[in-house]
Amino acid sequence: MPSAGGSPFQLLDRYWRWWLAVLWLLVGGLMLADRWGAIHIFALGDTDDNMRMMQVRGLLSGQGWYDLAQHRLAGSNIHWSRLVDLPIAALKLLFTPLIGGRLAEQVAVAVAPLLPMLAAMAAVAVVAKRMIGGGAFFLAIVLLSCAGSAKGMWQPLRIDHHGWQLAMLAWAMASFTDPERARGGATLGLATALSLVIGLEMIPYLALGGVLAALMWVRDRAEARRLLAYGVSLGGGVAVGFLVFTSEANMAPLCDALTPVWLAAMLGAGAAATGLALLTPEKPLARLALAAAAGAILGAAFAYGAPQCLGRLEQSSPELERRWCCRSSA
Repeated sequence: MPSAGGSPFQLLDRYWRWWLAVLWLLVGGLMLADRWGAIHIFALGDTDDNMRMMQVRGLLSGQGWYDLAQHRLAGSNIHWSRLVDLPIAALKLLFTPLIGGRLAEQVAVAVAPLLPMLAAMAAVAVVAKRMIGGGAFFLAIVLLSCAGSAKGMWQPLRIDHHGWQLAMLAWAMASFTDPERARGGATLGLATALSLVIGLEMIPYLALGGVLAALMWVRDRAEARRLLAYGVSLGGGVAVGFLVFTSEANMAPLCDALTPVWLAAMLGAGAAATGLALLTPEKPLARLALAAAAGAILGAAFAYGAPQCLGRLEQSSPELERRWCCRSSA
């Protein structure tokens, strides 16, 4: 006879948040054990991780919130965001009074990368629950835990920003499975905005998310609620993110960070999505024509307003590309 509490799959589904926490703690514990020696000697993985740590130390030592220059590198502008600094700095501040600054830093660089892993696991669990149901989320999290290339971005000491970008991309994916269209659109817009505040590496995939939201609206008028929430949250999210996190140096029209160039582009995209959703003609062909026109106008405006950003976003010099960045093997 089945137990009064229900089948194992029902119990998994009912207490899925607790199981998510258990799996995260288990996987995180195994990763901490695997990297224990490197954590002990503070062996950050590469130059990006070390630079991130110096950025956090600068912030906690009194460097200005909007000053991201690395004065140890002749004042070089680091096109990163304080957003990723916050959990690392918070962990260090939390543990310093208890165990001292050195050990607090070790805790911070060990634990901080596991936080975006939890966010990504939650997104994958939500997708599995909505698309399959039952205890499928359990298997989905287990499979994600075996994805070496993704998990490598969440391993202890990997404090660079890519782990958070993967988590935001996972939530952007989860937004399309949300039966509540307005909430799904808001999730997509906010995940896109947060990812752009962190960095632009995921912009092709985030752009595809916006295109998919528009195509869903073309197919089904009821998707106007999702598209409207996406447009409003994207525009509002990037505006707030720009005001709060953009450094003084990134107020210039640079191409590889959330500068005025990309702020204008994302505000335009948000306004376009909002306008399309408010118009919503009855015929699908009319909606498709409007979406295509909006995309063409956005593309033309970007090409006219920021032609310097149509090539490599880093805007590296020809000599740098020839000698280091993109030198061919020939």
